[in-house]
Amino acid sequence: MRSAPSYGVRSRRTAANAGVRFTARTYGKARIGTYAEKAGGHITVDSDAERLVAHLLSVDPRVRSFKPQPFTVDLVGERLLLTREEVSEARRMRGGRAGEVEYTPDFATVQLDGLQCAYEVKLEGYEGDDRYWAKIERAREIMLAYCYPLSTLVVPADERHPVVVNAQLLKPALVRAQEYLTPDIIDRVQRYCESGPVLQRDLCADLQIPTGLLPPLLATGVLQADVAHHRICATLELSAAYGDLGHLCLIEELRS
Repeated sequence: MRSAPSYGVRSRRTAANAGVRFTARTYGKARIGTYAEKAGGHITVDSDAERLVAHLLSVDPRVRSFKPQPFTVDLVGERLLLTREEVSEARRMRGGRAGEVEYTPDFATVQLDGLQCAYEVKLEGYEGDDRYWAKIERAREIMLAYCYPLSTLVVPADERHPVVVNAQLLKPALVRAQEYLTPDIIDRVQRYCESGPVLQRDLCADLQIPTGLLPPLLATGVLQADVAHHRICATLELSAAYGDLGHLCLIEELRS
């Protein structure tokens, strides 16, 4: 006799897995994956909004490394649970206690200065109800005691928003920049911008370089622009960056 099928099974975890919440199976839908060198390679996330934030963390010059779903916050025991064993033990001790008892942030980062940050990611229009935000605030207090300040990022629903569009251009450009940018191109662009800001269309036309080189030039700090508020297009105003990557600090634009 055939056994009944099992539905809604979450991914199995091994004792070697640190952290707590792994991306669940998506009931027939494809998992959302991306590659992030700062996260150690290929990662899976729960939504397109989280994938966009992974792109922003990848290009942010202040971020040394990051991890999706890095740990669980025990809202009852008021502590961080960093391993599978700690999670299992906390659940055993709580028994069948009802209510909000756990929270897992979407990302945690280690900054270049050694400080740690955590992020909760929501899509605009789906920010959650009062009960949900009460849970977030409780988790925020506990995480702060462990030197993990928690920020909420709200990803714009408008797919044409500059941060949404530009993040998807800058992240792959950073990976491939060395393939496309020669010392000659960099030198010509810097000399062209010596006299002040220029429009993207003028730079490309006068130097006879393809528009596809603009994201790598921005991602590597050859050029800078207000990519938080203007899409990378013909009318974008550019100036020489001389290695400054401050324009790639885009996370602040999404803070709620």
